[in-house]
Amino acid sequence: MIEYRCFRNFDPPGIWKLWCESQMGRGAALPRSIDAFEDLNYGQPYFDPAGLTIALDGQEIVGLVHSGFGATEDRSQLDRTTGVICAVVVAPAYRRKGIGTELIHRAETYLQENSVERILAGPARGLDPFFFGLYGGCRPSGFLLSDPLGQPFLQKLGYTEFEKHGVYQRDLTVPRDPTTMRSVLIRRQTELVTLETSESPNWWYYTHLGRTDSVRYCLKMKRTGEPIASVSVTPLDHYEDAWQNRSVGIVDMRVAPSCRGQGYGQTLLIEVVRSLRQDHFHHAEIHAPDSSPMAVRALVSAGFQRIDTGVVYQKT
Repeated sequence: MIEYRCFRNFDPPGIWKLWCESQMGRGAALPRSIDAFEDLNYGQPYFDPAGLTIALDGQEIVGLVHSGFGATEDRSQLDRTTGVICAVVVAPAYRRKGIGTELIHRAETYLQENSVERILAGPARGLDPFFFGLYGGCRPSGFLLSDPLGQPFLQKLGYTEFEKHGVYQRDLTVPRDPTTMRSVLIRRQTELVTLETSESPNWWYYTHLGRTDSVRYCLKMKRTGEPIASVSVTPLDHYEDAWQNRSVGIVDMRVAPSCRGQGYGQTLLIEVVRSLRQDHFHHAEIHAPDSSPMAVRALVSAGFQRIDTGVVYQKT
């Protein structure tokens, strides 16, 4: 008989075992120890044991669902009006027995008891309290379509598409980079520098990128030192066993409003790729929402190819 309860302090080893054995597709990391879950999930200052429900068959953890809350627009604190179901996992041998459905219902009850105004399924930027660095690749961007079980399961439970994100990668072992006359001119006028931290670190930064070995790259004008565009890079160490290569994530890209659509984003990405290639990484990954065609064009023009799609769902 399956029993359900909230997280307890002795659960991490069983959760790590369930996660690594659940075959959730390319989007799920395979961390080599429970420390990754401790640092990125249970160690967060806003972690609530009541938001993590465990399904048990005897003493064995066979399922879990983890819920939390989004962040405010300025990324300074939690936004408790938006509830997010960040992960739902059921062991392969226990699927199609109603466990996943019961876990989702319990997550919804937890969020409703906290008076949320809407419930989303699938963590994404600003809606990712947990699993940053453990699901999605370089960052959570909804539940990935490369896991074919996710979408029909959620749709059956009354969830519809809220937003889509493209997952893009570049093979860094290929030395050729896109070149245009505009990019050549921009390269002559700018230089790539590294920063110790984000230009304006906030609460979201310290609870997400601040917990990884990230580096911030900034494209500046040589003559004036004016920052034009910047991006953070973080190694995807927990994906080495899953992907069988050394990959790196590119996240939180920003281009000055007055410089958008002029090739600076493309140049920044190409220069960052050249720097990463020298560190012997095999692939670079970056995500962009489908609702931002300008960002998508910058990625494609910099040689990135779409390999997956993440979907955030909303409870209707």
